[in-house]
Amino acid sequence: MTSRTPTLRSWSGAVRWRPQQVLRPSSQEVVVAAVQSARARGVPLRVLGGGHSFSAVAATEGITLMLDDHQGLVSADPVTGLVTLRGGTRLWAVAELLAPYGLALSVMGDIDRQSIAGAIQTGTHGTGSRFTGFAGMVRALRLVLADGSVVDTSPAQDPDLFEAARLGLGTIGVVLEVTLQCVPAYRLELRESTEPLEPTVRSFLADSALADHHEFFWFPRTDRATVRTMRRLPAEAPRHRPARAAELLQQEVLGNGAWEVLCRAAALVPPLSRPVAEIASHVFAGPRVLDDSAAVFAAPRRVRFHETEWALPAGRFEEAFAALRARFEEEGVQVTFPLEIRRAAADDVWLSTAHGRDTVYIAAHRYRAEEPGPYLLLVQRTLEAFGARPHWGKMHWLGARELARLYPRFTDFRAVREAADPDGVLMTPYLRHVLG
Repeated sequence: MTSRTPTLRSWSGAVRWRPQQVLRPSSQEVVVAAVQSARARGVPLRVLGGGHSFSAVAATEGITLMLDDHQGLVSADPVTGLVTLRGGTRLWAVAELLAPYGLALSVMGDIDRQSIAGAIQTGTHGTGSRFTGFAGMVRALRLVLADGSVVDTSPAQDPDLFEAARLGLGTIGVVLEVTLQCVPAYRLELRESTEPLEPTVRSFLADSALADHHEFFWFPRTDRATVRTMRRLPAEAPRHRPARAAELLQQEVLGNGAWEVLCRAAALVPPLSRPVAEIASHVFAGPRVLDDSAAVFAAPRRVRFHETEWALPAGRFEEAFAALRARFEEEGVQVTFPLEIRRAAADDVWLSTAHGRDTVYIAAHRYRAEEPGPYLLLVQRTLEAFGARPHWGKMHWLGARELARLYPRFTDFRAVREAADPDGVLMTPYLRHVLG
């Protein structure tokens, strides 16, 4: 169950930490014992899911708890669509677990390496104006609190604890099980195209309101966008994928292998960033695909990067995007990775970036070998003026004072957190900075 690891790191490599101990429990009882031991020793404990957060949300010098041995399906009801998964279950495994019941997740992001607990605790989302992020799908939770007690919580059972815990940054309790509202299985038809940037921006809100799932990518300081639209189809719709050789060429050779080489070259010779972005903006769109939803939502991401993402009121998207374009020109930004623009429905999750408002997300990326701070901070400072909220699992430089102004239920969340963990067993200096 126990191993010692000198140094752990996040997926991008931006966050590294050396815990005193790494535990890999395989049962509820062992999780409880680990939490009780941490409290008795006065040592902080944090859960590490897929390690895909770009912020230091999971880092600790105390105990790192990994739930890789606590995965799988607990129950699934094809009639209600309610599905209970163990907290360590990876997103890429969920589709196969749900297939026998004719169910699927209602939406996913384009990366599926996270654990389900990590996804809900950091506010992971996809795109679609009628769909919330993962935390909005949560209907019940089983938690181990900081005193070692096991509790089941839902809107009908300790509702304040539930509201705080369904997006709690791992500070309310260790998520043993999560019950999600799922939907009947479906397939997606994906179409991608290269379009002029300005009309793409002007029509984004209208287009994303009509489409099931709609987004676009923009390589900074180019004048074109890669538009991706997905249409939901019945589960029996015939599959359509490119020939295997063509798909490998698009996804692995061009999308990962050649892209890594180009990004590495631009990191060594920054003036190459502009021509690399220009080339990529012409060839980023892929062929039509129609397949099971999980196989279309997710894409291989082997070229590692740093990321910040900001949630804006949808009505302010165009002016915020225009402000970013202007700043990029003023600063002569040289960056190879595109911005990603997505949309999600409003929800009522206390710490959700889409709490109470129809939301457009703007995500900015920087190649892993490049210093991310100046560029990502430029994005933050530009978007702050538009009421932007930072994604909890991605890089940002805001603290509790600024965040309290952005979240109407921030004070309520803090009160529940302090009651659930008065000794701060599940806290770290980073979390005290963002939560107070």
